[in-house]
Amino acid sequence: MSHDMKEKTVVIDEALERTGFGKFNIFIIIFSGFVLNNVVLESVGVSFALPVLECDLHLTHKEQGIIGAVSFAGVIASSHFWGFLADTTGRKRIMQPALILGFIVTVFSSLSPNFITFAILRFINGIIISAGSATTFVYLGEFHCQKFCNRAILFGGLISSSLAVFFPIIALAFINQSWEFHVPFINIVFTPWRSYFLACGLPGLLCGVAMFYLPESPKYLLSAGKPEEAIEVLIRMHRVNLKDKEPQTEFTIISLLPDAYAPVRKEKSLEKDKNVFVYIMQLMWHQTAPLFMREHIRKTFLSCLILYIIFFNAHGLYMWFPYVLNIAMQYTEKYEDPKRLCDIIKFAKSGNLTNVENDNTEVCSMQLEMSTYFHSTILEVIYASMLLITMYLVGKFGRKPMLFVFLFVCGTCGILAFSVPVPLLAIYLFVIQLCCGVAVNVVNAIVVEIFPTNLRAMAICISLMIGRIGSVTGSNILGILIESHCELALYSPSVALIVAGALGFLLPKANNVIRSKDQENTP
Repeated sequence: MSHDMKEKTVVIDEALERTGFGKFNIFIIIFSGFVLNNVVLESVGVSFALPVLECDLHLTHKEQGIIGAVSFAGVIASSHFWGFLADTTGRKRIMQPALILGFIVTVFSSLSPNFITFAILRFINGIIISAGSATTFVYLGEFHCQKFCNRAILFGGLISSSLAVFFPIIALAFINQSWEFHVPFINIVFTPWRSYFLACGLPGLLCGVAMFYLPESPKYLLSAGKPEEAIEVLIRMHRVNLKDKEPQTEFTIISLLPDAYAPVRKEKSLEKDKNVFVYIMQLMWHQTAPLFMREHIRKTFLSCLILYIIFFNAHGLYMWFPYVLNIAMQYTEKYEDPKRLCDIIKFAKSGNLTNVENDNTEVCSMQLEMSTYFHSTILEVIYASMLLITMYLVGKFGRKPMLFVFLFVCGTCGILAFSVPVPLLAIYLFVIQLCCGVAVNVVNAIVVEIFPTNLRAMAICISLMIGRIGSVTGSNILGILIESHCELALYSPSVALIVAGALGFLLPKANNVIRSKDQENTP
């Protein structure tokens, strides 16, 4: 191979580095942040409307619990399938139709006349938004070289967390209205909470439209055996990023090599005598099985376990935060004796905090209480601030050390929260423990780098799927144990966070890519 040809044949990671870091990358990061935010808004945003839904759809407490969890159930049920499709058909091809279709389902769910219809549509919505839940991390990471990949993913998470601060504000702006009108044909009264769901789904529609102007990931195109299309994307990135800084510079790369750890996928044709469903199941198995083979099983197991523990705390415990907060505030208003949170919970179980309420009249409010959403806003602000701090420190000290330090701090605060006999201080320590969800972005950044391109989306989807199972099991386990075995229920997740931080050191280093200098032996 001639010297000129060697100069124009580089590894994909080096090609991405040559495109620079500029407007194109910034737009991709902002876009990904909005997609991630849309996933959270669609799945968690329903919690703000539950008190009003109870009145309008005449829901029982059990039905409210189903509504609160059904979107997560949809996400969990479909994560594996979306990971398979994203790895075999493309990131953009999966994300764009899912974003637009998700908004359409949200529109229909806002017109639901009863509980069953609403629950089914929210489950379907959960299935659809799952496509963007994990694929976005992969899509974002594959537009950046190894040097910038970690920071890009963390910045995408920061944008999502920053936008989450506005969730309570959006809820108050839409739900706390007094207008209503009748919708013919389906015979429902369109009330403000229905418009709130439309507002929750609108970012997904806008992101879906924005994807018409965005290309497929160049790393995916190369792994799919489309190097020419990958080069076209790289040329576009180079032009957008450097046209103002270096207008005369041309992108001279004419040939790409995959990363050392990312083999080019060979296209497979469907055998005529094979059932389509069986064929798809076989493809999913072949796409999933490598993650549990000798080469990858340690990475898969560790990433799943770490995310399970984080989600168990960040989402499972969070479901009980209002309950603990409410009991603690009731106790401090009536008594001055210092008690630990678990002692207060046991005290409340005896009925000492509720015997003053003798009025059995139930008033169903169609508006939200300001105090609850004020505390929710404060929690989101703290969460976004901690993510910003984590991003800065990750750049200084590395991902694994900061993952350990952050989870150690959150776990320690959790242990102290249920040990100190000062309820108000305990609540603040509890809030810090709940901010462990910030570590999800750090773990995802690690996973994107340690798995090959052809398995990356599946690895992210499976690890997040296991993580979300932690959310569901955490909420239910605490529901069973929080009154009868409070110490076990609340101390164990805190200790597990510290263990998860230590497990992060067992994850391997990012795979080293082949640089141009390694190509001297290329025939």
